Amino acid sequence: MRVSADGYINISDPRRVRTPGYHDHALEPVPEEEAVAFLLSHTFRGHRRIVRPLSLQERKRIRLALWAGSLQERMTLMDRVWRAITERVDAIVDPAGPQLIQVVRCGSWAYPIYTDGDVTRVIPNGGMPLADVEPDPLFDFAVDRKTA
Repeated sequence: MRVSADGYINISDPRRVRTPGYHDHALEPVPEEEAVAFLLSHTFRGHRRIVRPLSLQERKRIRLALWAGSLQERMTLMDRVWRAITERVDAIVDPAGPQLIQVVRCGSWAYPIYTDGDVTRVIPNGGMPLADVEPDPLFDFAVDRKTA
């Protein structure tokens, strides 16, 4: 970087320092089970259901979200991933309580996704063992990864 005699930085200088960020190809992706657990530990606006597994780039984006310095940056990254792997569903507005959209299976854990008011979230928070859940409707990361 060159500093001019008047004290200003010459930004047209082609010799630039690359800062860490999404363009960093050496970034290791988060393991899939950990990435799914971290993604589904958040609550998202709107009613959506998962339609495809996480790609390698999305798991790298989750790694950046884990390292994010601010809540706004973390939620921006998580929202991008969430919108990429989900599709919108019409929610039945029921004042009696949350409505089940689907059950997501990843490894030996199941994550029941519910519409709760105007948000989509996992109840109970953190998921549950697969043996404790009825698999209907089920989205299985292992099976759907092979078909994608």
